[in-house]
Amino acid sequence: MKYSIHLTLIILAFHSLSSEGTLSKLCNSFSDCTAKALKTDIYRKKISFYEEALRIFKKSDGDLARSKVLLLKANATVREALGDTGYKGEIALKVTHKPEYKSAQLKKATADLDEAEKQLEELGEGERTLFAELREMIKSN
Repeated sequence: MKYSIHLTLIILAFHSLSSEGTLSKLCNSFSDCTAKALKTDIYRKKISFYEEALRIFKKSDGDLARSKVLLLKANATVREALGDTGYKGEIALKVTHKPEYKSAQLKKATADLDEAEKQLEELGEGERTLFAELREMIKSN
């Protein structure tokens, strides 16, 4: 009986570790992560995909592509921090966050925008407009 409990715990621990490895692999490449982020409407998921894309970014992916992802991540982060979930069902799902969480998320978005700003002139007109809109949204909150 004593040994079966230990064996069960070892099996559960192994299963937990192996499933964590599976969960941490959201996508296979920078472009795969970006494509998956664009396919979902849910901001929290978008943020996860964009974070993974930036984590596995390679110089060969291009600095401009990285700046675009930073801008898109900042967009999702700001909108999520302000209560929009991105959910597009029969009802508009909004949430209210604690002020500390909202402030921390807006700081993260500001850091992403600061980094994306280095390539701002190379971004398209729509992207520059989004950049300015996000700066204003952060400033007014």
